[in-house]
Amino acid sequence: MRKLFVVFIFFLLTLPAVRDLLSPAAYTSHDLTHHIVRTIQMDKILKEGQFPPRWTGDLNFGFGYPLFLFNYPFPSVLAAGVHLFGFSYIWSVKLTFLLSMIISAFFAFILFSYLFKSGLAGFVGGLFYLYAPIRFLNVYVSATFGNAVAFTFVPLVFWAIIKVYRGDVDRKIIFGGISLALLILSHNIMAVMFLPIIGVFALLLFFKKPKFVYVKYMLFIFGIGFTLSAFFLLPAAIEKSLIRYDDLLVDFWGSNFPTLWQLIHSHWGYGFSHPGTLEDDMSFQIGLAHIFVVLVSVVFVIYRFIRHRKIDIVSIFFISVFFASVFLMLAESSYFWKTVPFLSYLQMPWRLLAVSVFAASFLASYIVARSKNNFILVLFLIILVFYANRNHMKINQIFDVGDDFYMRINNSTTMASEHLPKGSDKFTEDVVSKVKVESFNKETQVEVLKNTSGEVSAYFNNDRVDVLKFNQVYLAGWQYMLDGKIVQPRFKLERPLPEFVVEPGDHTFRAYFARTRVRVVADMLSVLAVIFTSFFALRGFRYKFSRSNFFDM
Repeated sequence: MRKLFVVFIFFLLTLPAVRDLLSPAAYTSHDLTHHIVRTIQMDKILKEGQFPPRWTGDLNFGFGYPLFLFNYPFPSVLAAGVHLFGFSYIWSVKLTFLLSMIISAFFAFILFSYLFKSGLAGFVGGLFYLYAPIRFLNVYVSATFGNAVAFTFVPLVFWAIIKVYRGDVDRKIIFGGISLALLILSHNIMAVMFLPIIGVFALLLFFKKPKFVYVKYMLFIFGIGFTLSAFFLLPAAIEKSLIRYDDLLVDFWGSNFPTLWQLIHSHWGYGFSHPGTLEDDMSFQIGLAHIFVVLVSVVFVIYRFIRHRKIDIVSIFFISVFFASVFLMLAESSYFWKTVPFLSYLQMPWRLLAVSVFAASFLASYIVARSKNNFILVLFLIILVFYANRNHMKINQIFDVGDDFYMRINNSTTMASEHLPKGSDKFTEDVVSKVKVESFNKETQVEVLKNTSGEVSAYFNNDRVDVLKFNQVYLAGWQYMLDGKIVQPRFKLERPLPEFVVEPGDHTFRAYFARTRVRVVADMLSVLAVIFTSFFALRGFRYKFSRSNFFDM
């Protein structure tokens, strides 16, 4: 009963963080509009039977866009699932934000309670993981859907690794692999930030206690994570060379370094980040409470070494992670951004605030677990973290529109339409496609027989040589058939819309977005992973089922 009471109080303390998400209608932000539109499109293409979801036929002003081939799909899938329960698209996205915040705090609570074998340590760590400026910036200022959802799964990956290290291996470790997959599927960039830290952390524990069984189960967790997400991860990584992403966003990071003072304390605004620092109207602060616990933990580590000759390796690791993330957010780290592989993929250095906050949350739990008078410390830290974030837990303004407003929006929903084919110009609202198949000869009547995002078919009759135009951007995977025979399109590189020369007569035309070899292999890996994971879970529950609660994990 006492444990349930602790959990109940913990959930009560998470509610102020999400209170403003319960306000009516949408709210002004940087990206909320885009993510509502993406949820609408995800709902549509899933209902059309496109799985895995990759091509959105209505975006890019009606000319099609490979949004979910290269852009994280899971948050939109989650919100589309909420929509099935009768919620509007606006409320579906807002409720997904709300759930991600509360559940992420709870999973952090589980991690730190298990790690330090202390409910109070977990209590504080979970609240520090939730009550941080970057968390509220992600939800109320920028409304970056993927970042917010990805925060949910980071703690469970570390929890599973620690379980294996302690020899506490059971079928529950499968949640570590699933969480790793969902982290990748929730936000590519968050995964790039955390995967090296997760990997180094796993290696650190191995060197502390090298055992073959540890390696076996680490490979199990990472294998599940990467293969379950392979359907998205492999095509997004390998086929990125097909799109103009790298041409547009090269060195984008160079003009987005915050200053050290901005990381310590900066004005809380609802505007945008701009090149340089003078015009910034959004905050990049780590959090005064978080900085405080990091500094206190440094003192704790030094004191324990001097007084007791004990070295807290894991705590030193997270202190190092914290200061490394801070350094990489400053302009002085430019050399590393130029030379370290994949680092430039983060685009904006201040995104590493997510890493800083996770490390600080660990250290908040650490000082509680190592303190003798920890109840007083717990009360002080809770008051401190609430007070430090008192002005961050709110929206700017209500944006009172309904779903119809968002259903009329059909741009690419990405910053620079960077997922268009390499060499393509950006499409604009000056020309909007209203039909997917049309003839250059206006007298030719085209009857569309099937019209979905992934497949279009049509019948037409032309009395002279004509040119048929398919108003969906060409990308590897599109296949075209005229009268049952595969045909090759012609198109301009800067405006890659397929055209076909057609002789007089009755014709049928079909276009469908097929799987490339990379996508076939990736999909097969994910299917095999689903089968294996399901088998492991069912086998485990069939032969060993216990009613232990999360305090016993």
